[in-house]
Amino acid sequence: MVCLSGYNYEVLLKNTTLEECEKLIMENSEDVYLVPGGYKVRDLMLMGTVSPVGFSGSDIIFQFTKPCFGLFVLKLKNETEEIERLRNQYKMDKNVKKIK
Repeated sequence: MVCLSGYNYEVLLKNTTLEECEKLIMENSEDVYLVPGGYKVRDLMLMGTVSPVGFSGSDIIFQFTKPCFGLFVLKLKNETEEIERLRNQYKMDKNVKKIK
C-alpha cells in the first residue's frame, strides 16, 4: 500500500460515512465521476464497490479508505497532469459515470 506522506494533500473529512463523502465531493468539485473500486488516483487504489472522484481547478478530491481508520475525503493539490490522465481514462471506460 502506498503511503500518503509522499503527496501534497489535505484531509477534508475523516472518520465519516459514504453519504457524507459523496456530498462533500459533489459540493466542492466542478466535475465528479463515479468510478469502480480498484481505480487509482496517482498510485492510491480506491477501495469499495464505487467511489466518487472530483476535480476542482488543479486539485483532485476523492474518497479514500484507510484500513483500520475508515473513510476519508482527501484533496491532492496541484495535480493538473493527473486530472487530464484520469479524464481521458474515464472517457474510455463504460464503467465510469459522470455524475456532475
